[in-house]
Amino acid sequence: MDRAELTTEQVLKRDIPWEHYMSTKLISGTCLQLLRRYDHKPESQRAPLLEEDGPAYVRVFLNILRSISKEETVEYVLALIDEMLATNPKRAALFYDQSLSGEDIYEPFLS
Repeated sequence: MDRAELTTEQVLKRDIPWEHYMSTKLISGTCLQLLRRYDHKPESQRAPLLEEDGPAYVRVFLNILRSISKEETVEYVLALIDEMLATNPKRAALFYDQSLSGEDIYEPFLS
């Protein structure tokens, strides 16, 4: 199958080596903990996580996009963001949370 034909659902079936990224210091232990709670979980489990600590998950996604350039991982994180926003467009407000004010939230998307 041509990579351009991959759907979000197909991309999200991948297993990303988060532990490897932590062992190589590309992500932090805290980032790994958040990913383990969120990754490959149904929306019924993700929604409360985003309600409780949404900006932390946005920060994790942005940090991954800044520090990891492996195509499969970038596609995966973008698919997570796409799914998060498609399920509830109001979650876009999480990207404007005060706790992210010191970060350039657009920078990972401009590379």
